[in-house]
Amino acid sequence: MKNLKKSRSQEGRAGFVVVLLLLTLGLTAVLAYEAQTAARSHRAATTSALSDHAAFVGWQFADHAAAKLDHKIVTPGLLYVMSLEDAPRDQAAPLVEPPSILRYVFRLDLASGSLAVRGPQQPSDAVRAWAREALAVAARDFDPEWDHAIVAGAPDERSHLLVYDLEYDKSGDARTVRGFEVEESKLPYVFSLAYGYPLVPPSLTGGADNSEVLSVQVLGPAGDTLFASEPQYASDFTATEHISDQHAGLAVEVALRFESADALIIRGLPPSRLPLLLGLLILAGGLVAAAIFVLRREMEFAQLRADFVSNVSHELRTPLAQIRMFAETLLLGRVRSDDERRRGLEIIDKEARRLSHLVANILAFSRAERNGTRLNIEPTELSPQLSEVLDAFAPLASAKGVTIRGEPVGDVVAEVDASAVRQIILNLLDNAVKYGPEGQTVTVGMEQAVGRVKLWVDDEGPGVPREKWTDIWKPFSRLNRENENAVAGTGIGLSVVRELATQHNGRAWVEDSPGGGARFVVELPAAAPEPAPAGA
Repeated sequence: MKNLKKSRSQEGRAGFVVVLLLLTLGLTAVLAYEAQTAARSHRAATTSALSDHAAFVGWQFADHAAAKLDHKIVTPGLLYVMSLEDAPRDQAAPLVEPPSILRYVFRLDLASGSLAVRGPQQPSDAVRAWAREALAVAARDFDPEWDHAIVAGAPDERSHLLVYDLEYDKSGDARTVRGFEVEESKLPYVFSLAYGYPLVPPSLTGGADNSEVLSVQVLGPAGDTLFASEPQYASDFTATEHISDQHAGLAVEVALRFESADALIIRGLPPSRLPLLLGLLILAGGLVAAAIFVLRREMEFAQLRADFVSNVSHELRTPLAQIRMFAETLLLGRVRSDDERRRGLEIIDKEARRLSHLVANILAFSRAERNGTRLNIEPTELSPQLSEVLDAFAPLASAKGVTIRGEPVGDVVAEVDASAVRQIILNLLDNAVKYGPEGQTVTVGMEQAVGRVKLWVDDEGPGVPREKWTDIWKPFSRLNRENENAVAGTGIGLSVVRELATQHNGRAWVEDSPGGGARFVVELPAAAPEPAPAGA
């Protein structure tokens, strides 16, 4: 009952620790989520600020582009159009050479809707029809504060820009629309002049050129590119602005170079924290999982140790009770014959041997756990050691009616510690007697190969399942420990065998016995042959 209460108390404490670990992991996950949310918000604010920078650049460029259009195209073109007012209407060619910025000039009578065109390049019918309609609409929507304007369209899937102004009659009503179509090939030069202005404050860029910080495109109504700076940047920080309505509202697309974010934003664009946070979260989860695994193993090991102490107590109590009982019987003279006296002494001797073997096992196991095993390795003949062990173990075997048979061996010499070899053989014999049936024959054999000595013990028991061939060598491991009829024992005998074999640079394993049952094998290093005498 005490052990049951103690076990439940340990399970309760372990469960509490597991709950604390899981709560710690949950808190870590919440903190990681909040940190990622804050980082995402910071990055969004920074990205928005960079987009605002791009919008400002677009507005700056649009303003400069409108001024350059007026200065380089609109004013010279309209002066040429006005110079034609005094030319005869029926003259085939103008008196003044037309500037290269225009394709043709036009004059639209708003009352009649007739469109007159003069110039080296004549528009197509589709362009004429579009110009007539677009100019009529533009005249109605013309802002009184404007002295000129530009209308744009794509009647033939190409962009066309018409610069125009209005003539009024005496009553102040618009009478005619006059102007010209812009030569598209001249636009890149005009827009490049606008791109030459510093579009970002030099205090932020350190005086760097626009081409090192941003790229600009001007798109026509047909979606074609009227101007594109070099180089063009692919960026997440973009903005689209428009040149004024007076200048046809042409679209201006601006892209900030990603590397320029550090210059435009104080402390630069914050990096993504997601990989770091995920890595820390995974690490925390791994540490919690490892802690839970270690805690579980510690609980299992603690339970195994508790079982070990209980088993050792039982193993010690039984022979001690036998020794005490027969010793008292002999001391009080309660024996009726010499045979009874001899039998009592034999039982005392047998139980004392069992106690000695058990204590030796416990000491060997304790030294192995503390890495305190010290071996005196030297060339040792194993046949005398085997005979000594068989003689010492005979009383324990006879108690269960077990016959120990040693296969004949020759001179076998190994580099071993003699006491360790005796401990190995005793443990293997004790294991064979415990797990085999009463009346069985246990066979012990040895053989020597090149550089190795093999020692084995065969029993006639049920054998060891293959899936348990590795587990049985672990400390406190016993077969069928859950079974009520399980064999009593401490569970350290075979672990001591393997540990001692390993200390000798050998190995131990189990396999099926040729005659049924299990065969436990220990392989140890053989002694080097003695050198031949000089002159032999």
